Amino acid sequence: MIKAHPTDEMLRAFAADQLPVPLAVGVAAHCELCAACRNRVHQHETELAAEAFDEPLPAAFDDAGMSDMLDQILASPAERVPAPPAAQGWIEVDGERIALPGVLARHHQPTWRQLGKVRHQGLAFGQAAIRASLLHIAAGGQIPEHTHRGYELTLLLSGSMQDGGVRYQRGDFIWRDASVVHTPHTAEGCLCYTVQDAPIHFTRGLPRLLNPLAHRLY
Repeated sequence: MIKAHPTDEMLRAFAADQLPVPLAVGVAAHCELCAACRNRVHQHETELAAEAFDEPLPAAFDDAGMSDMLDQILASPAERVPAPPAAQGWIEVDGERIALPGVLARHHQPTWRQLGKVRHQGLAFGQAAIRASLLHIAAGGQIPEHTHRGYELTLLLSGSMQDGGVRYQRGDFIWRDASVVHTPHTAEGCLCYTVQDAPIHFTRGLPRLLNPLAHRLY
């Protein structure tokens, strides 16, 4: 059962198309897995549409202007657009085939970067200031104790993760920021979609030596 969800404010911002693309992808993927949040987004979309229709149209869009615009659209020749190739709806890691939400299926890459039991692949969404990745942690692996200079979204796509005394599983939408120091770990292994707007900061032991390189690791 999914226990961690986006806030209602974030769901409304998603419905209004106000989120950065990497976060919007995370919310969309969560909504594919969570009927409650999917229904809430639909409610927000309905409310936003009603609010938009309550606003008066600009003077340029009077009845005559609207009619002329529709005539021009209908008179334009239809453009033939080839259908995009079907996205692969799964990813294979260590011989295990893992189903991906549709919104992520077209974005994953075939190559991984690995450090111990943790591997990741960066996803390009055209926003350099916000990093999005698929993160896989093998069974028995963990991310060393760290905090965040910004925010971090972790969406569980398979397996489970223990974090702060809570066991998260597929569909959980976990939000962390600089107020949290944690050591996420997994007994069975997990695949996650992650979004960060700043590098993580290791807080204990030898991993602190990696802080200058943290932006390349996770």
